[in-house]
Amino acid sequence: MNLRLLIAIALLGLAAAAPAVAGPKVGANSCRWAFDDRCDEPGIGSGDCAAGTDTADCRAVRAGGDDSCRWANDHSCDEPNIGSGLCGDGTDASDCRPLYSRRNRDNSCATAFDDICDEPGTGTGRCSPRSDTADCLGRDTPAGIRDHFFGHDHRRLARADRMPWSAIGVLSFGEGSCSGTMVGRRVVLTAAHCFMRDDDTLDRPRSFRAGRVGTREVAEAGVAGFYIPPGFREGRSGGGESWYRLDWAFVLLDADIGDVTGTMAVHRLKPEDQADIAAGRWVRVMQGGYSWDAPNRMTEHVGCRIVSLRPDDTLLHDCDMTKGDSGSPIFIKQGGGYAIVAVVSRFYGGDDGQRSDYLAVDSRAFEKALAKYVGSHGG
Repeated sequence: MNLRLLIAIALLGLAAAAPAVAGPKVGANSCRWAFDDRCDEPGIGSGDCAAGTDTADCRAVRAGGDDSCRWANDHSCDEPNIGSGLCGDGTDASDCRPLYSRRNRDNSCATAFDDICDEPGTGTGRCSPRSDTADCLGRDTPAGIRDHFFGHDHRRLARADRMPWSAIGVLSFGEGSCSGTMVGRRVVLTAAHCFMRDDDTLDRPRSFRAGRVGTREVAEAGVAGFYIPPGFREGRSGGGESWYRLDWAFVLLDADIGDVTGTMAVHRLKPEDQADIAAGRWVRVMQGGYSWDAPNRMTEHVGCRIVSLRPDDTLLHDCDMTKGDSGSPIFIKQGGGYAIVAVVSRFYGGDDGQRSDYLAVDSRAFEKALAKYVGSHGG
C-alpha cells in the first residue's frame, strides 16, 4: 500500500479516537454574568453574553418591563446603571421607563461631556456607538425622574493630572470600587459603606490609583490597613438613619504617594457656616469622582451647592453624580489649597416624591478622628 495512504489512514484513526472538545456552555443562565440583575443578552441588554444565556436577568426586559421591584412606584428609578441598581433590569418600569433610551450606554468616549456628539451616524464618528451618551442624548433629566442629576447633568471630564483632581482616585476592592481622596502622605478618605458587600460581609480594599485616566494614573499604591468607625456595621445592619453620620473610613497605603498627587486638608464646618448655608450665602463647592458611566475617567461638577446641614453631622447637596462616586469629596478652594467639607454617601429622597438630593457625611463627623489617624501614620 502507498506510504502516503497509510499515513492518511492513521491520521484519520487518531482524529476519530480523539475526544470532542467542549464548546462554550450554552443554555438558560449559562452567561458568566447570570443572576447579577443586569440583562446581558444582545438586542435587549448589554450584548456581553449570547442570546438565551442570561434568562433570569432578561425575563422582565423581554416581557416589556414590570413593577416587581420592591421599590417600584416610589418616584425613584432603581434599575441598574440608569438608576440606583437596587432592583433588576425591567423590574421598576413605572419609575424608570423615561430613562430606557439610555440603557446599555455610557460616557466612555474620550471626549465625553464636551457638548459635541461624537458617535457614528448622529455625530462626528470619532467615538464608538453608545459611548457619548450625555452629548448625544442630552443632559436634561426626563420628566418624572427626580434622582438623575437633579434636572441637568453638569458633569465634565476632569484634568486628573493636576490638583485638585490628582488627589482623587479609584479605591479598588475585591468586588467593585469607590472613589477616595488623599488627605495625607499615605492616607485616603472614603466612605465606609464601600467596604460592605451585598451580603453585609466585609470587603477589603486592594489598591488605590490616584488621578486615573484609562490605563494610566498619577500614582498608585497598595493597601496596608484601614479604619472604619465603631458602630458603623451594627448601625447599618439595624436600618434607619443612625449610621449615616458614620459613613466614613480611612485607608492606609503602603507608599507615600501623597507627595506626588498632592493632598487635601479638611474644613471643619462651624456654626457660622451653618447660618450662611441656610441663608444661601455659603461658597459654592466642587466634587470629583469615578462614575460608573465614564469608566476609568474622572468626572467633576464645579459650582454645586450645599443645600442644608442636618443635625446628625450629615448634609444634603446637589452635585451631579451617580454610582461609583461614593467616597468622593465635596470640597472648596481655601488658603491656596483645597479642603474637604464632606464625603459622598448616598442618594437621599423623601417618600412624598418631592425631595431629591444627595447625602454626604460632613467634616463635623470625622475631622478629629482623621487628624489623629494621619498624625499617627506619618502626616
